[in-house]
Amino acid sequence: MSEDLAQAGGDAARPSARADLYGGAFWIVLGGAIAVGSWNMDRLERMGVSFFTAPGLVPGILGLLLIVCGAVLSARALRDGALGTAQRAPVLLEAGTLRRAGLTLLLTLGFALALVGHGLPFPVAAAAYLFFQIVVLQYPERKAKNEVGRGLLVAALVAVGAAAVVSTLFQEVFLVRLP
Repeated sequence: MSEDLAQAGGDAARPSARADLYGGAFWIVLGGAIAVGSWNMDRLERMGVSFFTAPGLVPGILGLLLIVCGAVLSARALRDGALGTAQRAPVLLEAGTLRRAGLTLLLTLGFALALVGHGLPFPVAAAAYLFFQIVVLQYPERKAKNEVGRGLLVAALVAVGAAAVVSTLFQEVFLVRLP
């Protein structure tokens, strides 16, 4: 498979091994911080809460998984010569990629700061966020294919379905009260 990528020019589009090493280190540190924060959370033992429903369990597992993923990324980078002197030129991000990342950041901050916890039920806020996220990011492609109406319908269906599943999962399985 890697030979196919190299022949198709895919190898040139991959980040350098050194960039992967830095990325792996970042994920290890972030996962470690999340795992430590989860470990230090109140486990609510005095209230008779079992270990499996303790508030820090899921974030702790996610933190540990981030550490594992960061370690795998770092190991692959080291195998690919991240510490050597010969490195590919760094891959520059295209303007479209940066624009999409900026829009995602703005929409996510809007969701966290304006929608959640200000009177709007969580499922409604989540559905609105997901709808706008999908529409904003897919609009150029949908417009080029003359499928804007279909895109709005698909975004609405996905947003409502995902918001319902996430809300139900957190409230009924993880026993988390949502705002």
